Amino acid sequence: MRRPEVGHGMPVTFDQAEDVGAYALAARWADRMSWPFPGHEDASDHLAELACMSVLARWLTRWQPIPIHRAVLAGAKPESVAAAFGGSVAEAFGCWREWATGQRDSVICGRPGVTAEDYETVAAAFAAASATAASGGDAAC
Repeated sequence: MRRPEVGHGMPVTFDQAEDVGAYALAARWADRMSWPFPGHEDASDHLAELACMSVLARWLTRWQPIPIHRAVLAGAKPESVAAAFGGSVAEAFGCWREWATGQRDSVICGRPGVTAEDYETVAAAFAAASATAASGGDAAC
């Protein structure tokens, strides 16, 4: 007997998975006992896994700049942010800058998504880290 396209309650397309919502989808992803045992999957199980992974990857990438922003404002050094980000200081800065520029230029309920002061604070921290690295200095000192 062929299972329905949404086997085991898991969506099998990106759009279906996106409709579930990121937090609910992450909870489903983490509940590996609800997934078929290896060797007992069919095509819809693999499609469900791909749809889940794809939506979560996109969602996490979209929101990744926010903790970069908050960490620097809370006092984290850009080198520590880069280590948590899994890339270089320049890569973490690029991820943050693209998001922050859009947020700085957007107004939500009369308030900017990112204030000019916060934008400049984070940008200055990354600039200082880049200058230290370029001069061969030790940012930990």
